[in-house]
Amino acid sequence: MQKNKILLSIFSNWSNLFISVVVAFIVSPILVNKLGNEVYGIWVLIVSLTSYFTILDFGVNGAIVRFISKHKALKDYKSANRIFSTSFAFFAILAAIVVVFCAIFAIYFKNIFEITQFDQSYLYFVFLIVGFDLALNLIFSVFLGSLKAVGRFVEVNIIAISLNIIKNIIIVILLMQGHSLLAIAILQLVVNSTKFTLQYFTIQKFASYLHFSIEDINKESFKQLYNYSIYGFIISVAMKIIFYTDSVVIGAVLDVSQVTFYAIPTMLMQYLEHFIWAIIAVLLPVISAQDALGKNENNANIYQVGTKYAMLLCTPVFLVLYFVGPDFIGLWMGQQYKEPSGQVLRVLLVGYFFFLAQLIAHGILKGMSKHKILAILLSIEAFANLGLSLYLGPTWGIVGVALGTTIPLLIINIVAVPYYTCKELNIYLPKYLLSSCFYPVLSVLLFYLGLSYLDVQVNSYTELFGFSFAVLIVFFIYSFSVHIEPEHRKLFLSHFRK
Repeated sequence: MQKNKILLSIFSNWSNLFISVVVAFIVSPILVNKLGNEVYGIWVLIVSLTSYFTILDFGVNGAIVRFISKHKALKDYKSANRIFSTSFAFFAILAAIVVVFCAIFAIYFKNIFEITQFDQSYLYFVFLIVGFDLALNLIFSVFLGSLKAVGRFVEVNIIAISLNIIKNIIIVILLMQGHSLLAIAILQLVVNSTKFTLQYFTIQKFASYLHFSIEDINKESFKQLYNYSIYGFIISVAMKIIFYTDSVVIGAVLDVSQVTFYAIPTMLMQYLEHFIWAIIAVLLPVISAQDALGKNENNANIYQVGTKYAMLLCTPVFLVLYFVGPDFIGLWMGQQYKEPSGQVLRVLLVGYFFFLAQLIAHGILKGMSKHKILAILLSIEAFANLGLSLYLGPTWGIVGVALGTTIPLLIINIVAVPYYTCKELNIYLPKYLLSSCFYPVLSVLLFYLGLSYLDVQVNSYTELFGFSFAVLIVFFIYSFSVHIEPEHRKLFLSHFRK
C-alpha cells in the first residue's frame, strides 16, 4: 500500500470514529434518559452477553486479513479465494450455532438477572433478535475482513458513517415516540443487513477475484485458517473476559442499575481504543505483506515508532479526561453520573494508557503469525481480571471492578508484551523501552504535574473545549519539537509549506 493510500485509509478510519463519537455524544444521553438506568442497563447486559458468542469466530477473521493480504502480495489470487470461500462456509455453520444458543439462553435471561421491568416474551424476542443480528455479523464479517485485506478502508468507512447517522436518527425518533428495546434491536438488524449488502457490491467492484465458490472450499485452506486462528480464538476469548465481563460482574454481585454508571467511562475508553486501532487496522495488511516478502526489519521499525506515536496521540486526550473527565460526564450525562463514573474513568485511564501503546504489538504479532505468546499472556490477564473484579467488587463497588481490570492491564502491557514482541523482532529491549516508552511517559508525568497545580474545573462545554484545545496545542508543539522522528518532521513541514 502506498504511503498516501495508508494515510488516506487512516484518516477515513478516524473520520468514521469521529462521527461515531459525535453521534454517541448526542444520542447516548437521550438513550439513557429515555430508557432509564435499569432499562439501559438491561440493554448493556444483552449486548455484553451476546457479544460473548463472537468468540465462536475462533479468530478466523484475523486469519482472513492475514492470508488474503499475504496471497494478494504474492499475486496468488486463487489461494486468496480459497480462504474467502472456506471462511464463508465456516461462519455459516457457526451462525446457526449462535442462533440456537441465543434461543436457549434467552429463556433464562429474565430469571438469572431478576429483571422485573419486562415480561418474559418481550425479553425473549429482544435477546433473540440481537442474537440473530450477531449471527449475520459472523457470516458477513468475511466481507469486512476481505475489504480490509485488500486495503479498501475508505469504502468501508463511507458505508459505516452513512448507516450510523441514519440508524441513530431513527433511534431518536423511536425513543421520542415511546418505543423501547425491541424497536432498537429490530432497527439494528435492518441497518446491519443493509451494510452487508453494500459491502458485497464493494467487493465485486474492487476485488472481483473474491467470490463464494463451493469448489474452493477445501481442507488445506481450513487447516491454514485453523493453525492461525486457534490462537486468535484464545485471544478473542481473553479480550471478551477482560473488556466485557465487568458489566456482567456488576450485574451479578452489585445491581443492574450500577452497570450504567460503569458503562459510561468504558464507552470513552473503547473510543480511544478504536482511535489507535484505526491506525493498526490499516497497517495489518502491510505488516503481513512485509512478513511474506521477508522484510521484518520494517516491522521492527513500525513497532518502535508506533509505540511512541500511540502514546503521544493518546496523551492530550488522557490528560483532559483525567483532569476534567468527571466534569465532562456531569455535563454530558447528568450530575448524578459525575462522581461514580468519574472515579471509574480515572482508574481505567491509568491501565488503558499502556494497553493502547501496546496495541501495535498485537497487530505485529498477528500479522507475522507469532501471536501464540500473545494468546497466553492475555489469557493470564483475563483470569486475573475476573478474579480481582469478583474479589474487589463487593467491597469497593464499581471502582473495585475497575481496579480489577487496571492492575492486570498494567502488569501485562508494561512488562510482558514488550519483552516478547522485542524478542520476536530481534530488538534490544532496553533500547526500545528507553526510546519508545521512557521519554513519552516522562513527558506525560511532566504535563500531569503542571496541570495539577492549575486545579482545573469546567462548568460548560465552552470551558471544556477551551481547555482541551489548549492542552492539545501545547502538547502538539512540545511533542513535535521533542519526540517526532526527524524524517517525519521534515515530511510534515514540506507538506505544510505546500
